Amino acid sequence: MSLTDLLFGSTAKNAKRELLTYDPELGGRQKDLGDYLGDLFTGQGAALDKATEDAYVKDLQRTYGNRLSDLEKYGLSSTKITKDTNRSDLDQLIGRYADEVKLNKTIDQQAAIAGFVPEANTPYQQKLKGLKEYKQKETLAEEQRKRALRKKESLEPGGSVETAMFNRGIQAQNQAIQMQGLQNQLQSASDQRAIDNRRLDLQESRDSRKGQREMLMLIMAGLDNIGKGFS
Repeated sequence: MSLTDLLFGSTAKNAKRELLTYDPELGGRQKDLGDYLGDLFTGQGAALDKATEDAYVKDLQRTYGNRLSDLEKYGLSSTKITKDTNRSDLDQLIGRYADEVKLNKTIDQQAAIAGFVPEANTPYQQKLKGLKEYKQKETLAEEQRKRALRKKESLEPGGSVETAMFNRGIQAQNQAIQMQGLQNQLQSASDQRAIDNRRLDLQESRDSRKGQREMLMLIMAGLDNIGKGFS
């Protein structure tokens, strides 16, 4: 450590103090009479001016660096921090594009989840369109993959095709059994009608012969009565 630093403090330490007076619009480090006398007495004026500029730039980078990087990343601004950069200008610039940055970050998160990689410096409108088209393609590809898998599985032993054929065979067999049963029922009904009709025919025949016998007996009785009348 030099004697000057020992007596008056290091340039870096003094620069932190002088940073509070730094104004880029007024030319940098602002000095009063005491500052001019101190610079003259210590011989550190030029070094302190430069150290204060560097401290000012580092402070801006620490405060605004990440947000300026976002602006550059999304193609909104390529502003660089220098000793002449004004804090209020940076605040206005970042505030102007805050919504677009937020929207771009949201789209980037969704794209990362979907596996979509948009081109750098692409406006959010195009990224959103590209993400939508990518998701549609992925959905279609997934549906096609599932259909192909279902088709493959259906053709395997025990798959849906074999199962469907087996079920259709069982259904056809059941239908044939039901049809045979119906035919048997119809045949049984037809046979029963034939038996009933035969029974009715026999009954009618017996009734007819009985009637004829009764009529013959009446006639014979009548003739017998007539013969008795002549005797």
